Amino acid sequence: MRGPNGGAAARGVVAGPAGAAAGFARVTPSNRYTTAVGVRTNYNHWDIYGGRWYTDHPGAWFAAGWATGAAWRAASWASVGAWMDYYPTTPMYYDYGNNITYENNNVYVDGQDAGTTEQYYAQATELAKSGATAKAPSDGDWLPLGVFALTKNRQTNAIVTIQLAVNKQGVIRGNYTDTKTGKTMVIQGAVDKKTQQVAFTVGDNQSNLIETGLYNLTKDEAPALVHIGDGKTEQYLLVRLKNKDQDSADADSSPTS
Repeated sequence: MRGPNGGAAARGVVAGPAGAAAGFARVTPSNRYTTAVGVRTNYNHWDIYGGRWYTDHPGAWFAAGWATGAAWRAASWASVGAWMDYYPTTPMYYDYGNNITYENNNVYVDGQDAGTTEQYYAQATELAKSGATAKAPSDGDWLPLGVFALTKNRQTNAIVTIQLAVNKQGVIRGNYTDTKTGKTMVIQGAVDKKTQQVAFTVGDNQSNLIETGLYNLTKDEAPALVHIGDGKTEQYLLVRLKNKDQDSADADSSPTS
């Protein structure tokens, strides 16, 4: 991957605005897989997002009409593509540090300049905001995207669990649960139907947001960015959790490098 003027794209954790970490380090598929195996081995909150859990958490987001355990269903690109009317569009994989890189305060997506880090953050913020303000009743049509543990590479004890769903307009809803404290906050965001970028906020905090790709969310391990305001970005991994006691479907687990 090359930056402007043929320069090598940044590797590792690099300086962003005001010296903050931009977090565009390349992580190999094997490293993601190894981290994910450890996370799944250590995970012990399989009762979350079930019927009784929602009864005990009345403020959590839930799609009316979903059967018990539906939140755990994984989505494949075939199901998402049909749901979002993407075909024959090619899926876009957001692999931070590989096809999405950082150099000289600019972000590059597949070699194309996507603007400064500030502009990239502003665009992701507007995307998340568009979903947060959209009229998207919980009794509408929602496709489960599954349940994920949020962690950093090589960290195998995740304390955050995320559940996501998308409607046909590309609005994202779900829940962000701190399994250490038991606190759950509602997720609100959207999919950019052109770029397939996903961005969402958690609870009332509108300055911090999580970004990934829609295709990423059909994988067992999904690279993600956490934007902490416009001054810092950290790289994370969404690890799909498959609950044998809940109703789930197989995600697209084909390797992506």
